Amino acid sequence: MHGYVNLLDGPKIVNSVIKLTEAAKDYLQTICKQEEQQYVHLSVSGGGCAGFSYKWDFTKAPEQNDEIVDITTTDKLVIDATSIMYLLGMEIDYRKELYGSMLHIENPNVTSSCGCGESFNVL
Repeated sequence: MHGYVNLLDGPKIVNSVIKLTEAAKDYLQTICKQEEQQYVHLSVSGGGCAGFSYKWDFTKAPEQNDEIVDITTTDKLVIDATSIMYLLGMEIDYRKELYGSMLHIENPNVTSSCGCGESFNVL
């Protein structure tokens, strides 16, 4: 196909588009093992006080146009095709702080977020 990519060929590996820190990979690998799951699913849904929110879940397998980011050789982060445009260039880190631990998302597409940090807006 002379330099063209067929987007209908199935899930694609996008390791360079979304970055997982080593701490995030370790955490996601741990929860995959605890929950006996292979695929962690991240999507963006409408809602929250700023317009959009992140939704974390598990999925049995990626769908045809989902994007896949390696956590390990067997565990994967799956991002649904409609959410990827809101997540391009983001970095996911796992942080342990005095008040608890969390996955921290640094998303360059976010133009504003709510005070609690649970929802965001993009333009």
